[in-house]
Amino acid sequence: MLTGKKWGILYILGCSLIVMAGSLWMADPDVFWHLKVGEWIVSHLAVPRTDVYSWSVFGQPWTAHQWLWEALMYVIHRRTGILGLWLLAFLMVLMAGVLIRSGLKARGVSEQIASAAGALAPLLLMGWLKPWPQAGVYALFSVYLFFSLRNKWGWRETLFAAGLALLWGNIHSTAVMFPLLLLAETAWKFLINREKWETIRWRLAAAVSAGVATLLNPHGLNLCAYAVGEGLLSSRYRESIYSWMPYVFGFNILALMFFISIVILFVAVRQGREKDLEFARAAGFWALALMSRIYSPYAVLSTAVLMGLLNFKLGAGSIKRLAIISLIAVPVVLGVKGFPSNLEAVAKKGGYPVEALDFISTQGYEKVFNDHGWGGYLIWKGVPVYIDGRNDVYNDILDGFANLGQTEKPIGEVIAETGAETILTGVNQMKDLALRESRFWQEAYRDESSVVYIRNR
Repeated sequence: MLTGKKWGILYILGCSLIVMAGSLWMADPDVFWHLKVGEWIVSHLAVPRTDVYSWSVFGQPWTAHQWLWEALMYVIHRRTGILGLWLLAFLMVLMAGVLIRSGLKARGVSEQIASAAGALAPLLLMGWLKPWPQAGVYALFSVYLFFSLRNKWGWRETLFAAGLALLWGNIHSTAVMFPLLLLAETAWKFLINREKWETIRWRLAAAVSAGVATLLNPHGLNLCAYAVGEGLLSSRYRESIYSWMPYVFGFNILALMFFISIVILFVAVRQGREKDLEFARAAGFWALALMSRIYSPYAVLSTAVLMGLLNFKLGAGSIKRLAIISLIAVPVVLGVKGFPSNLEAVAKKGGYPVEALDFISTQGYEKVFNDHGWGGYLIWKGVPVYIDGRNDVYNDILDGFANLGQTEKPIGEVIAETGAETILTGVNQMKDLALRESRFWQEAYRDESSVVYIRNR
């Protein structure tokens, strides 16, 4: 007979597998270029400092802040293919759920409610789970949540915080958020909870050690400047980059995640928890997420923690039934979705210009002016790009690309002035419609999803 603890773990496992199974065909363009960067890092045993993938800003300074995860991605993909990449992402989201469950149990929450909150965490990450560096951040952020819930700080925790920050600082620039969160906790405990200095000094020491360890990365203090300038304080990406835009409330998974989270926040207020640190953290991240959906994963993980602290009843039999249902659902989702054989299959199904790019390579066309969302795939295929998801590299080019249809000059003329010799864009998209009559360009290839224009001589 399985115990309640094992059923709780199985429930989190089942929910994590469901999220992974439902995400297998997500063709995020960043995954492609992350793999290519990982290949460069492993081949050169160094971290790139300048752009080596575009023809438009080749040689410009570049902060490759995700280098460690990119190298890991490349090694895993080279040995195991796409299965290994998704297994890595699955382990990260599973770890997030288990850590939240463990943290809540250390807080005195019952086995059943802690398991329900731990299982909610991966479910709320639906739509965000991809084999990219941010998947590792979900697990690292959940480690922080675990220690916050455990609320026991000493020299061991201080050393662990430094180690966590060291790892985080070489996986993603969001590492600068970790010491700031610890500082915010310290201030909250002191000012709101009126705790004495003796009880908060080790948390403050952990914040300081994490801040110092965060700087131990190839970019040093520049990582902090990058994170603040390109992340928290920057609004330029929120106007043109999908994942950075303000939150959307249409008929989609994001709207569902928001609705579930708002219900949890509302119930928390009804139960008088608006002065709890966990409520402030969830509400704070949701305020950021409404400005830019890139903060959504931290908001939903914080909300899962808050749900575990609410006052409600859940029997052991309920967790058992939920675990069985979740595990049965996994093969059903896999049967409907299928499992991709490789990344090329994902790219083709995701509408990437697979055949068009083969045509460009065969014809030897160069200086390709590509759509932003296709840049990562072109980099993966070894084709120099005009623009891609490494937005910080492009500066003025990004602004010009976003405002391409708002210039007084015809689009064809504007693109010609960039020095491009080839244009690769989607069928019936704005550029395609504008270029059909352009005196600067002529159509060279067209299929169901993409079209290639070459410059008139």
